[in-house]
Amino acid sequence: MTLRFLITKKDPRRADFILVRDPNAHADSHGITANPPAYTSDTTHYSNGNRATTTITRTDPTGDRFQVGVIEWPVRPNNSVQLVVGTRDVQMVKSGLYTSPEHFIAADGYVYEWQIQDGRPQVRSTRFSAKVPHTNSNTVLKLVPLRTHKPTSNAYVATFLQSRSGFWLRRKRTSSLFISPEGFHILDDIIVTFIYFESKWQDRENTKSHSSLSGAL
Repeated sequence: MTLRFLITKKDPRRADFILVRDPNAHADSHGITANPPAYTSDTTHYSNGNRATTTITRTDPTGDRFQVGVIEWPVRPNNSVQLVVGTRDVQMVKSGLYTSPEHFIAADGYVYEWQIQDGRPQVRSTRFSAKVPHTNSNTVLKLVPLRTHKPTSNAYVATFLQSRSGFWLRRKRTSSLFISPEGFHILDDIIVTFIYFESKWQDRENTKSHSSLSGAL
């Protein structure tokens, strides 16, 4: 069973992550049932020059809400972002000087890496327990294990897809985060680091777009 979280807004820093429930789903060996947690992110910007803060909460099946993560965004884009999952400081490390992938150590002690692939209409479903639907997607984010208890595993434990449907003015965008069973035990890590990584990617793309428009004038 692959979990699908529908993201309600384009900006993941202010969005609900709504679980798309499968009425036929049942508890499995990972302990996930048909009613797993949902997440909400909210961001406060400070006018006095302090860092903006994104807070991520999880709503459990009982209805209780818990804070699971905090992202402190610096005033200057080149400064480091402070990211906390639970009570752990999480370091996002770039995998190259000019490449987009970033890796981190999750709560299970293993290393995972967020990657971006553009222009791909679908995600490669390597070792997924359920297929990710084919979409007209222009942005694909993948979370892959780099060093795990399965050294030969190349499974994607999480995949973010943006798809479009409809025509012209009625065209709609749908954003979904798919998480495979290999990631069920680190859901909080996946959600919090996804919000960080996708937000940085959006900001970088917006900056490029503005620069291109300025150069054309």
